[in-house]
Amino acid sequence: MKIITDIEEMKEFSRNLKKTSKKVSFVPTMGKLHAGHKKLVEEAKKYGEAVVSIFVNPMQFAPNEDFNTYPRDIESDAEILSDINTSCLFYPSGDIVKNNETFLIDPKYSEQFEGVFRPGHFQGVLTIVMKLFCIVEPDFAFFGLKDYQQYILIKKMAEDYFLDVKIIPVETVREKCGLALSSRNGYFDEEGKKAACAFYEALRKTADLFKTGEKSAEKLTYFVIKELINSGFAIDYARIADKGLNGGKRTVEQGDILLAAARFKKIRLLDNIFFG
Repeated sequence: MKIITDIEEMKEFSRNLKKTSKKVSFVPTMGKLHAGHKKLVEEAKKYGEAVVSIFVNPMQFAPNEDFNTYPRDIESDAEILSDINTSCLFYPSGDIVKNNETFLIDPKYSEQFEGVFRPGHFQGVLTIVMKLFCIVEPDFAFFGLKDYQQYILIKKMAEDYFLDVKIIPVETVREKCGLALSSRNGYFDEEGKKAACAFYEALRKTADLFKTGEKSAEKLTYFVIKELINSGFAIDYARIADKGLNGGKRTVEQGDILLAAARFKKIRLLDNIFFG
């Protein structure tokens, strides 16, 4: 596995792959890799040479968030990527955000759900992902569906700017209890992680209620909020939208999505489930 830290070297590596008719499959991450990231890489390898970036993006953290304490372990991450035959690890320096004076925003889709509770978050995400796309020049890019709003925004960005990259979603990887894998799960002790499993369970119960015939968005939302509160969660939001993230639904249909964010012992969890 080749490890690259220089932007121009990364551009050259990617372009040389394309000169030999190889496709570039890109997985952007913030490191502290787990089985969810490994699944992204395995999917990427089906489409071309897998390039993984590790960059903890300061632009997507609010001042009161955990940028300074966000888990980092580049040595372990590099070993994991090498073991699964990743072609290249791109580990750029902070120069990638130096003197940044232009930003990408999407007011319609950024300022709801996560955007309400994390102002400026998606401006930071879209700006850095666009920078990474310009450097790596991938044919395909892979994003986990746990961060569904992020996936929709990046897919829309690629379409709006006519980028030659296909955005491919990858199913969420979960613990046996259903808890979505996340680098932040490492903040939990064993007891806390066990209790946090009730988060996805509440979403699953709501989807089951839909299957039994309940179609009222108001009643389904009330149900999941009650389940989460009874399990000890402090709720940021629990909302139902269609798969394009258009909210305001009164009647839930198959293919719609329930998105939720909540805190347990000050640790924030994010997840979703489709109705079907």
